[in-house]
Amino acid sequence: MRTFVSFGLLGLATVALVPFGCSSATIRHHPDDRPRLPAATAERLRACVDELGGELGGGYYTFDATVKVDEEGRVVEVEGRGVPHPELAICMRIALRGMTVSEELLGKLRVSASPAPANGQTAAERALVGNAAAFVLVVVALAEIVIDAAPVAVAIAAAVEATGEIAEVARKPKQPPPNLNRCLDAAAAGGVMWENFCNAIRRRDDRARCWEKTLLTEQEKRGYCHRNFGK
Repeated sequence: MRTFVSFGLLGLATVALVPFGCSSATIRHHPDDRPRLPAATAERLRACVDELGGELGGGYYTFDATVKVDEEGRVVEVEGRGVPHPELAICMRIALRGMTVSEELLGKLRVSASPAPANGQTAAERALVGNAAAFVLVVVALAEIVIDAAPVAVAIAAAVEATGEIAEVARKPKQPPPNLNRCLDAAAAGGVMWENFCNAIRRRDDRARCWEKTLLTEQEKRGYCHRNFGK
């Protein structure tokens, strides 16, 4: 009986030393003014390192990741390198694939139409749009975090990149918003004018529905115009 009690107390002491819900991996933020990874994404990355980081054996690694987003802020692709463990790299790419891009960050990926001073702006940057008064930013680097899981530490150096579609839209002159008159004119002209009208529609789903009408007759297109822009 005494032996049983002794083992029971030892078990309770062991449990007391390892709090429930605690993990050995921790997130460390460097002082940085750049936008941060969302907290939920950072936590998913921490869980990846906590589960699989020990298989690296030890050392300091940097996971360089590029998160590509569309014009609505949805992540469409994640590229990453720097961690010599396929399963850990896959886990971290999946974590970044689920990232939610804030409106503030998405705004940084879009063209700024307001005049911008030349200070700090290279000639190459101004040449992106062929206009020194406009500046297009298509990549935003995020603040680096380090996930410590002794004896391993993994730094996450991520950047958010606009896809070719949003970058190309940013480089084009701003077009007036779609309206009924423009739609009717495009319906009458057809061809390239209709395609240009569809391309000016901001929402991807609405734009796709417009493209589907390309081969319709003018009368059918006019019906589409009245249904969608005649309000």
